[in-house]
Amino acid sequence: MTAYRLIAFIQENLVPDDLDLEVDETTPLLLSGLLDSLRTARLLNFIRKELGVPVPAARLDPENFRDVATIVAMLEELESARSA
Repeated sequence: MTAYRLIAFIQENLVPDDLDLEVDETTPLLLSGLLDSLRTARLLNFIRKELGVPVPAARLDPENFRDVATIVAMLEELESARSA
C-alpha cells in the first residue's frame, strides 16, 4: 500500500508534464533526475503528513532514495524502530 501511494504521489506531483515517464517501484529516482532538492522536500513532506513517518536528517542519504522500493524499505525500518 505504501509503495502504491508513493508511486501515485511521485507520478502526479514530481514527474514534469513534458517527461513521458511511468514511475514504478524500481524507477531510478535520482539517476533519472526526478529528485532534486525541491522535489525531495515535497516528497519528505508527503511522507511525513500522509504516511505518518517522519524521516530524520540522518536518513537523508541518496542511497535511501534510489527508488520507491528503497524508500519503502527505509520507511518500514523507521516504523518498526518507532514501535519497538
